[in-house]
Amino acid sequence: MTELLRHRGPDSGGLRPSARVSLGHRRLAILDLSEAAGQPMSNENGSIHLVCNGEIYNYKEKTAELKAKGHVFRSDSDCEVLLHLYEEHGDAFLEQVNGMFAFVLSDERRGRVLAAVDRFGKKPLYYAVSGDQLILASEMKSLLIFPWIGRDIDPLAVDRYLCLRYVPAPMTILKSVRKLEPATMLTCAEGRCSVRTYWKPRHRPSAGFDDSSVDAFESLLKDAVKLRLQSDVPLGLYLSGGIDSSAVAGMMRSLTQGRLVSFTLSVDYEHNERRRAQAVAKHLDIEFNPVSVAPEDFGLLPAITYHLDEPFGDLISMPAFLLAKKTKEKLTVALTGDGADEVLGGYFHQRVMCGWDRWKPWLRLPGSGRALSRLLDCVPTAVLNRFFDYPAELGEREKGKLSLALGRCGGFGSFYEGLTSTFSQPERDALYAPSWRSQASADPLAQAIDRDMASFSDFPYLSRLGLLDLKYWIPYSVVFRLDKLNMAHAVETRSPFLDYRVVEMALNLPREGKVAKGRNKEILRRVIERMFPPQFREKGKQAFYMPVPPRYRRPFFDWASSLLSKESVERRGLFLWPRVESLLQAFASEESMLLNRQLTALAMLELWFQTFVDREAPAGGAVEAGGRASPAPSGKGWAAGGAA
Repeated sequence: MTELLRHRGPDSGGLRPSARVSLGHRRLAILDLSEAAGQPMSNENGSIHLVCNGEIYNYKEKTAELKAKGHVFRSDSDCEVLLHLYEEHGDAFLEQVNGMFAFVLSDERRGRVLAAVDRFGKKPLYYAVSGDQLILASEMKSLLIFPWIGRDIDPLAVDRYLCLRYVPAPMTILKSVRKLEPATMLTCAEGRCSVRTYWKPRHRPSAGFDDSSVDAFESLLKDAVKLRLQSDVPLGLYLSGGIDSSAVAGMMRSLTQGRLVSFTLSVDYEHNERRRAQAVAKHLDIEFNPVSVAPEDFGLLPAITYHLDEPFGDLISMPAFLLAKKTKEKLTVALTGDGADEVLGGYFHQRVMCGWDRWKPWLRLPGSGRALSRLLDCVPTAVLNRFFDYPAELGEREKGKLSLALGRCGGFGSFYEGLTSTFSQPERDALYAPSWRSQASADPLAQAIDRDMASFSDFPYLSRLGLLDLKYWIPYSVVFRLDKLNMAHAVETRSPFLDYRVVEMALNLPREGKVAKGRNKEILRRVIERMFPPQFREKGKQAFYMPVPPRYRRPFFDWASSLLSKESVERRGLFLWPRVESLLQAFASEESMLLNRQLTALAMLELWFQTFVDREAPAGGAVEAGGRASPAPSGKGWAAGGAA
């Protein structure tokens, strides 16, 4: 299990085998580079053992408090504080923690195992339970070496994937494997396992929005950046040129003396932000390193698929993989600007859904959706493009998607799904083979979204939209990509905007703190105005995505069509070949961002099948014919294994 995680932790490894609970770890040394900080690690009397992947940002403060109470520490590691916090506070110990983590903790005194992930799922944790066996690991491939892990595909997970381009927790693409959701803890004792949520954002009614609000947000964000600068290895940042990463860069410069290093993705298309990022770096005296993507880099996608573990239908994985590879030449830790858009009203779909909320009494009238859909058909796409965040232009396919969504605008969940999904419900129904169609629609995404929105009822409407993105988009697209593709090269990423204190303040801001004067992320723009001269202040939102510009079209088509052949589609049995063929044929004559996404999602799914189902399990693990799980070996009590 740990050998399959060597890329995540190339510096050292440790094992603690046991008849009941065995733990293993691969270490990427960042804080306290000595052997004393190696894992698995134990408390003073050797009754509690831990493997942890991640960083505990407030460990210095908590270590000092615990030492004052008599706890004895063996290292200056940040992870060791978890052992002593658990001793002191029991199961409530994570209330004391500010960090990103996935860990497994074995308490031999009480005969129990605890496992948890951080509040926003920055670090993944996969697990499987069968009879008296529990196994956990930072990556799913480490579980696949066990013969009883089957390869049966979860049809509902496939349906979610075609909507979202990723599989949200607790599902994985496999029926036999699950992953922990953000802010959840798994507890196993006496042969029983349970999962509970240990944190939810707190609603605190806002007193209003003024300069003091900006002061408080700036101070909080700066402290979040400061905590993430703790490192005994080279540290820098990812700089996109947008206001989010620019704010992080400005604060890093104010807190850091000497050399700072940045890396920027440079994609070959009209809206390349390299020039702006370079100007920000020059202004702040930060070393600037652009990373480019070439057509031949499509050849990296098999390796990328292996490291992603699960199907991921966003082509941004390719430049992200290259960025991490280049970054590793100079850095081990990189700060990012991720997370601001979600909680500060930065997205196009959030603006559209705010419009839905204003007009919902009329949108719910019988026939209103059909009327709006017909009206949209008459609007020139050039007019619609004025409201579209993406650098690509809307085509007829995208316009048709909006028209279909408007036809279902009577309900929040159905309209939201129609607006954001890669394949609409009618498209998915037409795509599925008959044997899959009924299985895949067991729990429609629209209904799940309605349930989620209802659970966020304490918060204002715009914040509830942000909470939806924190539940779905952040952990399983943004954070998933950051962790898997950076850790493939042993690079750790840290996101100050995903400090839970920053998130809670953002969610509790009144609307004018987020959207005002025709611009989004208002409070952050006010902070930027204090940090930068005028030429760096105003920057409209431009969604980050991997385009398919002219010189990439042939390599992209060759890649997609080789994976989505008639033979492979029919052998897989999930989709109808004529539907897939029509998408491939449309690519020859149609420039469409939505079509590119649909083909990418299908091709990456097939590539995942070829990587993890068609081949033998990693490290020679056996799988029975047909992908069925074999029974777990019987034993006394239960056994657990964890690899971080």
